[in-house]
Amino acid sequence: MSKEEVVIRIGGAAGEGVQSAGSVVAKSFSRTGLSVMTYNYYQDIVRGGQSWYQVRASHNKVRSQGDGLDVLIALNMDALVRHTNPEINEGGASPLSGIAIFDTSLTGYKKQDKVIYCPVPLSEIAGKHSKVSLVKNTVAIGAAMASIGMSFDVVADVIRDQFGGKGEVAEQNVSAAKEGYDYFTQNFKKLDKSLNFTNKKKYLLGGGEAVGLGAVNGGLRMYIGYPMTPASSALHYISSHAKDFNLFVKVPEDEISAINMAIGANYAGLRAMTGSSGGGFSLMVEALGMAGMLEIPLVVYEAQRSGPSTGLPTKTEQGDLNLVLGASQGDFPRIVLAPRNVYDTFLLTREAMNLAEKYQTPVIVMSDLYLAEHLETVDKFDFNFKIDHGLRAQDNMKNYKRYEYTESGISPRAIPGQPGLMHNEDSDEHSESGDVVSDAETDPKLRIAIMEKRMRKLNSYIKEMPPTDTYRLDDAEYAIVQWGSTQGVVEEAVDILRNKGIKAGVIEINRVFPLNPDIAGLLKNRKKIVVVENNFTGQFNRLLKSEFLVSTSLIRKFDGEAFYPGALAEELEQEIKR
Repeated sequence: MSKEEVVIRIGGAAGEGVQSAGSVVAKSFSRTGLSVMTYNYYQDIVRGGQSWYQVRASHNKVRSQGDGLDVLIALNMDALVRHTNPEINEGGASPLSGIAIFDTSLTGYKKQDKVIYCPVPLSEIAGKHSKVSLVKNTVAIGAAMASIGMSFDVVADVIRDQFGGKGEVAEQNVSAAKEGYDYFTQNFKKLDKSLNFTNKKKYLLGGGEAVGLGAVNGGLRMYIGYPMTPASSALHYISSHAKDFNLFVKVPEDEISAINMAIGANYAGLRAMTGSSGGGFSLMVEALGMAGMLEIPLVVYEAQRSGPSTGLPTKTEQGDLNLVLGASQGDFPRIVLAPRNVYDTFLLTREAMNLAEKYQTPVIVMSDLYLAEHLETVDKFDFNFKIDHGLRAQDNMKNYKRYEYTESGISPRAIPGQPGLMHNEDSDEHSESGDVVSDAETDPKLRIAIMEKRMRKLNSYIKEMPPTDTYRLDDAEYAIVQWGSTQGVVEEAVDILRNKGIKAGVIEINRVFPLNPDIAGLLKNRKKIVVVENNFTGQFNRLLKSEFLVSTSLIRKFDGEAFYPGALAEELEQEIKR
């Protein structure tokens, strides 16, 4: 473990306040100026079952949950055993090699090498300050912050914010945390860390929050969504700030209603979007095709989790790409974006709002549970953004044709009620004037003309795509290709390879469909191309190979958890040397 970073994990049963304790730790780090990344490991039950929340912090840029573990807060015996035993590996998480903080009531455990056991009378101290049992978590947080030498004043301010200011409950928790802080200081040694606490506060944001902020900055006026993990984090954020953003938020009876309401709102000229996970998105696909046929702007947020069916509701995966690319029958243009981190989520969701209206087509923003539900420190957002409503028809246009054949594939769009722009819109195939092709007879020439017109939109979009991002690729002999949320962990794995003299670099894909033609040049003349993704079949790998006719190797993970940089670096090294 580096002296310039610290990893703290809180382990316990669902209902023991694991996540809220982790949130306090993460906020404390961000307020001292450290870069932060969190990882949330939890089960799909309300109470019981082991869960844990990990916070990695450093004055250097943090890009993943990292490897190793410095400080463990064990809220029960199971957590103490589980996270100190080197034989237990949950999705790749490292066992403790540092300080274990737990209640003195926990006895009879088998001691492990490399673990410094620091029993603290958590329950006893908590009982002095409150009758609420979860206050023991606050005591443990105080002890953990003492173990790395953080100023208690920062922790106290975060606790007060967590409990709504300087009320009685807040002060009880502050005093309990202070006693835990002092107890550790008086009885145990701090970790040997060299963290640079600048106290220059950083913004701490989750993936779901970034979706909401990006959409609002992109002109969102209406969000319709049915709750489904992990897309619900965006719904929760947007709905809780609906009044602040002057938004209309609707939770309908199901996902079918949600997408149809969003289509109706966009048809009427109001920027609206919907969102769900894979199961809910599966219900939306017929309506998605209708939006494609009617050329109505639509943004759908699709947050992946392990499938199929109910699958693993609280676990991550990149298993929905085939679904998204093939959603609904027939061919129609769609744009698929896959943000790589929280900041990128803000930017791409915002951009999606413009792209949908500019190209009059569905735009799907793909996230996953890992990205949607973790916290990251981010730079201050630039909210200066120009809303682009695309090609709008002018009032009283002569000979107005809603689906006019154009070189770009984009036709002037009328909003219902505009003077002199009466027109037909139909989910059946139609001519440029909107008349249904099959009413009298199906004319193959009309079908060809309107289909080619719609699909030309993608050619127009491709011409305007920004260059594909890369990392350490200029002199790379080996190209590692990643898409979406694996960016940070792949970059760290490549840094490990570089330190071993292996010249690897990364091609980073956040515009999944259509793919940028410049990727062909980035793949050229590499000794080996390795694709990394969180699914069983290598869904993006297949797309890449079919688009660019290249030979690739595949590294995959499909156990419901994210990649870890150390383990990934080992797999990459083995694959490169094979």
